[in-house]
Amino acid sequence: MTAREFLKWAGYEASEENLYKLTEYVAGDIDYSQFPDAEVTTEDGTPLNECADEPAQFQGWMDRIY
Repeated sequence: MTAREFLKWAGYEASEENLYKLTEYVAGDIDYSQFPDAEVTTEDGTPLNECADEPAQFQGWMDRIY
C-alpha cells in the first residue's frame, strides 16, 4: 500500500503535511511527502497495512502528537 493509500485508509487527506507526518510516524528513510506513491513498510519490511494494530495505532499517534 502506498503512503497516499495508507492515509486515505486511515481516514486522512493525502496532503503534503499528512504525508510528512506519516514519515515521522514510520521513522524510515523515505520522505513520503516527496514520494507519496512509495510503499509504506515497517523496519523489517512488513507492509504497514498488514500490521494488526493499524491504522488505529497511527490514528492514536496523530491524536497525541498533533
